Amino acid sequence: MTTGTDTGAAPTRPTTAFRADIQGMRALAVTAVILAHATGWPAGGFVGVDVFFVISGFLITGLLLREHERSGRISLPAFFGRRIKRILPASLVVLAATVALASWLFNAPRALATWWDAVSAALLVSNWRFEASGTDYFHATDAASPLQHFWSLSIEEQFYLVWPVLLVVLLAVAARGARPVLRSRLVVGGVLVVLIAASFAVAVWQSGAAPQAAYFATGARVWELGAGALLAVSAPLLGRLPLALRVVAGWAGLVGIVASALLITGSIGFPGPWAVAPVVAAMLLIAAGTGAGPAYPHRMFPLANPLSRGVGAISYSLYLWHLPILVFVPMLVPDTALSTVPGMLGLILGVSVLSFLLIEQPLHRTPLVGSFHGDRDARDAAWAAWRERFASQFLYSAVGLVIVAGLAVIAIGPALRMPVTTGGPAAVAAPAGDPLQGIAAELQLASQASAWPDNLSPSLDDAIRATSSTNPARACFDLGATPDDGSCTWGDAAAPKHVYLVGDSTALAYAPAFRAIADQSGGSVRITTIGLYGCRFTQDLIQNSGAGVMDDCPTRKHDIAERIAADQPDLVIVSNAFAAGRTTDGRSLDTTSMVASALAETAGYQVPGRVVFLAPPPLGADLGACYSRVSSPQDCAVGVDAAWNDFAAATESAAGAAGERFVSSLPFSCADGVCPAFAGTTPTKYDSVHLTPAFAEHIAPAVLQTLQAAGAL
Repeated sequence: MTTGTDTGAAPTRPTTAFRADIQGMRALAVTAVILAHATGWPAGGFVGVDVFFVISGFLITGLLLREHERSGRISLPAFFGRRIKRILPASLVVLAATVALASWLFNAPRALATWWDAVSAALLVSNWRFEASGTDYFHATDAASPLQHFWSLSIEEQFYLVWPVLLVVLLAVAARGARPVLRSRLVVGGVLVVLIAASFAVAVWQSGAAPQAAYFATGARVWELGAGALLAVSAPLLGRLPLALRVVAGWAGLVGIVASALLITGSIGFPGPWAVAPVVAAMLLIAAGTGAGPAYPHRMFPLANPLSRGVGAISYSLYLWHLPILVFVPMLVPDTALSTVPGMLGLILGVSVLSFLLIEQPLHRTPLVGSFHGDRDARDAAWAAWRERFASQFLYSAVGLVIVAGLAVIAIGPALRMPVTTGGPAAVAAPAGDPLQGIAAELQLASQASAWPDNLSPSLDDAIRATSSTNPARACFDLGATPDDGSCTWGDAAAPKHVYLVGDSTALAYAPAFRAIADQSGGSVRITTIGLYGCRFTQDLIQNSGAGVMDDCPTRKHDIAERIAADQPDLVIVSNAFAAGRTTDGRSLDTTSMVASALAETAGYQVPGRVVFLAPPPLGADLGACYSRVSSPQDCAVGVDAAWNDFAAATESAAGAAGERFVSSLPFSCADGVCPAFAGTTPTKYDSVHLTPAFAEHIAPAVLQTLQAAGAL
């Protein structure tokens, strides 16, 4: 976060007294954020961003108000010039370094996404990109963007593109009449109260209606910056506070920030209403120190000590560099001291100090162009002072940079020379008449492979990129009106045997296999594949955050149930995700309840003894996160998850008791409890859940053999 006091070398620049307590607040906030990202503790470390917002609103608004009261005007060009110098140099270096490493290390789709993240960050709309894409901040470890933290910088700068202009207008209006200073602060304060109330209402509403989007939304965050701005407007009153009250308020604020970081989690409404806790705590701390005498900082030693002040000074660089380092270092030097938490924290500190000394501070302190009004002597003097101050700093920092770069080359040298690991196991021919043995052999070899095959088709990059877009049944599981059976049925229309495949997106993922079964049945089977992604085919309506899913799910299930009951097919195959859920009326359903709800749904099909529950494949590693230019197949091979085992056992038991069948997916998904990312020359999944269409087609004979062994086909 920027949150820096906008001071520097320009002779007309507004200044303010140094606040050691605010430097300490910065240190506390950035430490909480970095520790939360690096270790997961404190759970509410993300509230450090809220503290930064309040600080930033206070400092910048106070600077502008003091400039107006001293000179009678606010120079917007000078203000924006200072902001550019403050945020742009260091952020552009981080963006450039990140996209360079992402292009080299990441798989192609993730690298391209990082480029777009960088573009949005440079254009100050990073938060809008993450809001629109449905990014969940609280699952940032799932293929996290190394630039995700730029969302908060975007909100800050969006605020400062609008607020100074609005402030100029408000001050111009308020300046008419007696006591213009008091009148100006009253007008600005009144507008801020309205702005804060409106933004907070948006935050509360959006946190309940769309919590993932709310976290990144500008409208849901403006109130936090506005709260700091309101403190700046109230500065003359705060200056009258007695020392005893300041100390009580300061310590209450400090305890409040720490408690918020320890107690608040991502499972509650955030930023509305629970961001109130860190925001109010930060306001107490700032208010306590506003206008305080020299005796106050000594009573706030946790914030005003030299260590806290030093960390606070480099907090912007720490914030910029921490997430790229946390993402890239484990990829470059896995299983080394540098990739441990202490190693990465040390690297973050070292790189941030160098960035502060070489980039952030010198460029921030350059004399502001246009501030000398043609006074050449003043300009030359300012530049001479700047060179005198930073020449030796550049020299020593450059030496430090060379040392750090040398150590980095030594540490990551093997990774720098590491090519993409290819040349893995070749495809295994299936024994004649036994597709299951062939798939089992392919899975066995893949689960032990140390290198990626060089002939995967589609490539892993293409598999990640395509997702379900190439699935031939995609339209039969899409939102909207229930598709007609004719467009979702494969095989000879006169085939004597009719089969339905229904369910959520796991059924969609299986659809290419059943299309292949129908097409290769010699006219004996026709298969209708129809459902709705995100819609669990259970009697209870299970919550899903996908846009439109909850609106269409009840109708889709009802229509399909009616069609099955009317058609009386020979077999109905149901496949749903193996995951607990919560109903739309707020009830939590565990494994047993979910299975019972699925059986209750299929009872309405009125085809007793003709229902098969086909298990989804066990969860795999997220291919978009685990596959990279320096990864191994072992990085993407995982064991069967416990939830899958629980659901499989419960479904098999309940289905058997109801006279129905259960078919496991393990024979064509995993080998000896290990589920690899490919089999033969085919990627198995395009994410952690869904089969690639190519692999679904590949396993069609094995799926048919498994169903036949269960007496279903």
